[in-house]
Amino acid sequence: MPRIAGSAGRAFAFYGIALGLAVAAALSAPLTGEASPLLTMFTPALAVAVTLGFLAPEGGFRAALAGLGLDRAGLRAWPVAIAVPALIFGVGLALMALAGLTQVAIPAATAPFGLVLLKVATGFVAQMLFSLAEEVGWRGYMLPRMGGFRILPAMLLVGFLHGVWHLPLMLATDFYHPGGDARLVVPMFLLTLTLAGVFYGFLRLWTGSIWPVALAHAATNTVWDLIGKFSQARSALAVEYVGGESGFVMIGGLIVVALVIRRAMPRLDSGF
Repeated sequence: MPRIAGSAGRAFAFYGIALGLAVAAALSAPLTGEASPLLTMFTPALAVAVTLGFLAPEGGFRAALAGLGLDRAGLRAWPVAIAVPALIFGVGLALMALAGLTQVAIPAATAPFGLVLLKVATGFVAQMLFSLAEEVGWRGYMLPRMGGFRILPAMLLVGFLHGVWHLPLMLATDFYHPGGDARLVVPMFLLTLTLAGVFYGFLRLWTGSIWPVALAHAATNTVWDLIGKFSQARSALAVEYVGGESGFVMIGGLIVVALVIRRAMPRLDSGF
């Protein structure tokens, strides 16, 4: 099988495989049921394996780890990776509470505190695994191989394509963002992922590591889940459109983050 020539060629070859696998996972939902979202999450990692193994090999195992950003922890970015999504969701919860759209409520304890913490930690580890399976494709493989693109447009494009990759699951099944009007939910979701591409891309380029990106992705999912447990929304649609993971507050927060990153990193005008 011929190798894919050119850096961007490798990136888009990977994307074609990942999107095709996502479509297959969505179409198989009648058979796989609730497992289809989990299967979808692992398609970017599988697409990376196929691309590196058959279409565009880039050296041995160690070279692959380094090229994907798996060979370093990027510890200096971990606090930022956790704090940014937590802050945005926290602001969203506060605004919704002030507007009377939700009520903060601590659920009654049904288990010892230590067991609750263990459950949260176990859930976060699982989220980290799923997030890594995604991000090893988007920011681990695809973003650094966007040769011919300037850095900021590449971040935005990879973020947008990451959003498009979700659409087969969103539009063909009821397992992901089933509420709301798709004519509004889908554009908001795509805008959110496009903007998030700047934050995730920044973490990747700042540290050379994929781990902070996976951590930020996992923190987003975990904080969102915890907020759902510690609040009682008066309207599911209000959550979807206002304070949800792709609501107006998240979009506004990511715009602010993108502007700060743009100002702090002049090199975003350069190319890969």
